Amino acid sequence: MIIDVHTHFVPEHLPSMANRAGGERWPVTQCVCGKADHKHVMISGKNFRTITDQCWSPQRRISDMNQEAVDTQVLSPMPELLSYWFDAKDTLDFSRYINFQLAEFIAFNPDRFYGLGMLPLQDPEMAAREIKNLKKDFGLLGVEIGTNINGKSIGDPFFTPFFAEAEAEQISIFIHALHPFGKERNVGPPLLSNFIGFTTEIGVAIASLITGGILEKFPNLKVYVSHGGGSFLSILPRLNYGWETMDDIRRIIPHPPSYYAKKIFYDTLVYDVNTITHLTNMVGVEQLMIGSDYPFSIREKFPGHWIENTDMSQADKDGITFKNALKFFNISSMKI
Repeated sequence: MIIDVHTHFVPEHLPSMANRAGGERWPVTQCVCGKADHKHVMISGKNFRTITDQCWSPQRRISDMNQEAVDTQVLSPMPELLSYWFDAKDTLDFSRYINFQLAEFIAFNPDRFYGLGMLPLQDPEMAAREIKNLKKDFGLLGVEIGTNINGKSIGDPFFTPFFAEAEAEQISIFIHALHPFGKERNVGPPLLSNFIGFTTEIGVAIASLITGGILEKFPNLKVYVSHGGGSFLSILPRLNYGWETMDDIRRIIPHPPSYYAKKIFYDTLVYDVNTITHLTNMVGVEQLMIGSDYPFSIREKFPGHWIENTDMSQADKDGITFKNALKFFNISSMKI
């Protein structure tokens, strides 16, 4: 069995927000001439991304899942929809629209889909107040958040109200790379940002959760991260050494960074079995869950099937492919 915890959703139609602050910077969907199953996502009058009905059609998605032997998907919004760069109240309205559409998608076949919504995290207190509605109004398991909110790393104490409520409500938090810094220094095509920038961005975000004291202050947070934690695999030994040698770090966190790293769950979207082995050695096999980035171009097809080419025990294989996800999301059993 395979549960894919890193897949994305875009509704077929986005609400018109042109009369709100930000105007045409709000994303809208536009038809593609002659292709009913394609849409352009337009931002500021430019095509941000062309998407297919894999983003909004549960029938199409289930067909792909059956072909690739994926039992269940956890859906979250395309990260660019998170909309932290607008007025928080407007983002709240937009979030509620996306969350409702996502809930409708899941309702088509709740045996195959779970969902994570979005919140206006540029206002952490407003986001905290909305957390209860994720479950109550939309039936979602939790929330997807960006690695940074308008340039502020997610581990900044500014976000304490959100994390406090998230821990209290025991919602699941998926941290996804968003607007990576330093992309102007990439040499080559723009898509390199997905391969280089995302890994750096998620690594810095995880480090900020540790060095900002968030995981110490809220030890029961349920957090998982995209892209296998990216560059964090290389950052962690250096952080451990810094903790051992610098009083300033130990004043923030009483335990070594590796202690907190093992509290986080990681998806397996690293495209390399040797890196998976390294990740299990660093944080433990019980912290890994399958992720594919479906349905976008850099996704891993047949996610998790590489595990049969490893020498892991069957118990470890079952953990990574579905049992760790059942535990993380507090799902009593597979629905199919």
